[in-house]
Amino acid sequence: IPIYFASPLAKRCMTVFQTYINSMNDRIRAQYQVSNPFMFKHIQSLKGMSDFDDIGPSVVMASPGMLQSGLSRQLFDAWCQDARNTCVIAGYSVEGTLAKHILSEPKEVTLMSGQSVPLKMAVHYISFSAHADYTQTSEFLDI
Repeated sequence: IPIYFASPLAKRCMTVFQTYINSMNDRIRAQYQVSNPFMFKHIQSLKGMSDFDDIGPSVVMASPGMLQSGLSRQLFDAWCQDARNTCVIAGYSVEGTLAKHILSEPKEVTLMSGQSVPLKMAVHYISFSAHADYTQTSEFLDI
């Protein structure tokens, strides 16, 4: 199953990380001598809907997480009426955003076009804060 990340900010961050590899810890610098730890073998960057072939199962990690705009919203609008799809909200959602709204399991949602459609996709929430420390993240990952 193809895995994508769709976040301009994440892509820029990866460039910064690679630029300053000599500032990383010993383990990362040693790994970089073997292979670039910031080039993912099984995860591809997705720039936009025009670069995405929606022909089968896939995993897309897209921003912004509040689902108000951008690629995450475009994907939501395209997929929300299909019960085979799932949206995972991975963190805090602000009141008044689509992400917060779908956590209340509404029967319908309003697309960016203004059209109301049934929400058939599954919606799940996991608490995955960018502010988690090592212990919290390790427990989440079961390391």
